[in-house]
Amino acid sequence: MRPAMIAEVALPPTSGIIHVAGIGWLATHRAARSVSVLDAGLRVVTQVPIPVAAHQFEASVSEHHLAAVTLDELVVCDRLGRPLWRREHSIPRAGLPCRPNCHLDSQGNLWVYLPAGDELVTYAAATGAELDRIRLASEVGVAYFFPHPDGRRLGLHVAMGQDTPLSHLAWMSDGRIHGRDVPGAFLNGFTSSGDRYLATPHADVPELAIRDLSTGAVVVACDPAEIAGYHNAGDYRLADDPALVNDDLVLVAVNTDGFATAFQDHLLLSTRSLRWQADVDYGGTMTPETFAATDGQGRWVTRAPGGVARLWQLPERITDDIPGQLQLW
Repeated sequence: MRPAMIAEVALPPTSGIIHVAGIGWLATHRAARSVSVLDAGLRVVTQVPIPVAAHQFEASVSEHHLAAVTLDELVVCDRLGRPLWRREHSIPRAGLPCRPNCHLDSQGNLWVYLPAGDELVTYAAATGAELDRIRLASEVGVAYFFPHPDGRRLGLHVAMGQDTPLSHLAWMSDGRIHGRDVPGAFLNGFTSSGDRYLATPHADVPELAIRDLSTGAVVVACDPAEIAGYHNAGDYRLADDPALVNDDLVLVAVNTDGFATAFQDHLLLSTRSLRWQADVDYGGTMTPETFAATDGQGRWVTRAPGGVARLWQLPERITDDIPGQLQLW
């Protein structure tokens, strides 16, 4: 399957790229203590210095605000990088991973995961007023956030290295945090209707699965080391977390040489069966590419060494036709 390259942009060395609904993409440049806000077509809207002392930070952006958190502080700025408020804290560097994270939602709330005490805290993004905080069952890790399509709920997982990760669904109601645990290892995104989610594997939960959000029940699952229909007869291992490209396809990156190199093969799996559907052929010889984020609508970003980001789009039809390539949602 040959995807269409929609855009290419050279960025400062980039530690991460995430999709932000209604805005586009956010690229984090830790070495430069800055972020790039890009539109849906990967055009740079602005590059903003982040007013934090540490190079290790996580960031989030919304229509009006930019937030960043480190082991020492939490800061919220306007979209030009001018600080609005700041809170200092002291998180011991205990174990790996040990990293706070933050997420600005569409309701004006700032969600923050703090590995010291494993707390989930919400603030009013505009004022810095603390709204609520709860203790999670995890013990020192790093959280990743996945907004639910309804704009009100928030999925998250907490990775704790070799320990079993925990996934949650959270929301604010009457000024308080409410939520529940969800099964599977890493909750890693929702279908467009929001009624199902992708759960990616961990050593303790070694299955790739589509699960029902209301019940947690497995809709379909597979062993990621034995993808049905995949033609590679040798050993292969996941190189990045799988992600939903759209409601029909999961994008999977695998390494086939025991990580002797950083090269990846990218595959598309059907959300109906988690069978192999097609290899992704980017055309020509590629430098090692990692896929950084998807928008859930058929586009994804890859990141190459040196900071080059590329935006790809699925063709109108997948050309590696095999049985089982059917609509599910």
